[in-house]
Amino acid sequence: MNEEDLNEAFHDVMVRSTPPPSMDPASALDQARRTRKRRTVTWAAVAVVPLVVGVGAGPTLIANYTGHRSAGQMVAGATGTTPVPTPRSVSTVTPTAAPTTRKSNDPWPDGQVDRTATTGPRAARAVALMDDLGSSLPPGYSTPDLKYPDGRRMSYPQAQYASNDGEQDYWEYMAVIPVQKDDRVGQLFVQSTTPDGKPATDLCKLARGFGGGTGTCAVVDAGGKKVAVLTTKGDARYDQWAAYRYDDGTVVYLAQTKESDNPSRSPLSQPVFTSQQLADMVLSPKFKISA
Repeated sequence: MNEEDLNEAFHDVMVRSTPPPSMDPASALDQARRTRKRRTVTWAAVAVVPLVVGVGAGPTLIANYTGHRSAGQMVAGATGTTPVPTPRSVSTVTPTAAPTTRKSNDPWPDGQVDRTATTGPRAARAVALMDDLGSSLPPGYSTPDLKYPDGRRMSYPQAQYASNDGEQDYWEYMAVIPVQKDDRVGQLFVQSTTPDGKPATDLCKLARGFGGGTGTCAVVDAGGKKVAVLTTKGDARYDQWAAYRYDDGTVVYLAQTKESDNPSRSPLSQPVFTSQQLADMVLSPKFKISA
């Protein structure tokens, strides 16, 4: 027997041992239905596996996301008897930012080229302060738009970044206006300094730190609050000023002088305010700028 005879013999054995499938259409359709039913049952059993795993993993997922979702969402989404972990409470109070301390070579704030703010909200606050000062004059006085001999206005506002190296950031807002009665002119000045982080001091010491010169200081009661009123001997820029420090550290000065710094104008014959009026005026809320 050669190789060809051997292959033929093997083929004959295989054909005889495996009968051909029936060509009956009804039998073929019944066989196909039984096969499809077995496949459906198999896939259903496979699908149960991830479902069971998912039920076990549910509490873990909830626990992992309680930090990103509200407690109400987590409880509302829970089903069955699986306990829902109680999320930790989160404070909604915004912490107060610590005051910034100026360091050497720090740039000026808000893009300024020096200490003075010439534009923006801080400059606007100083303008409002000047307007408020002008609206506080007693009857008989006015604040006209007067000018110095060189053409500069005698009334002007200023917002100044006041901190030095190592100090907490703070600002000084001030305004100067001429005050006229008849043909005579004096001057008023107001300054509001934001909290600078420095401890409170004696009222008269606070007052003396403003304008220099020598004079007498009196602590005056103004609506139940204590105000320092310092009257100079004519050796300072202003004749008299009141000083008050608020509990939050804001300090306000209100000063007056009968003689303006314009030598072409005759001075007032008397002060604009009495000492008591000056003390009362320095407490006006419109002069307090704390930021």
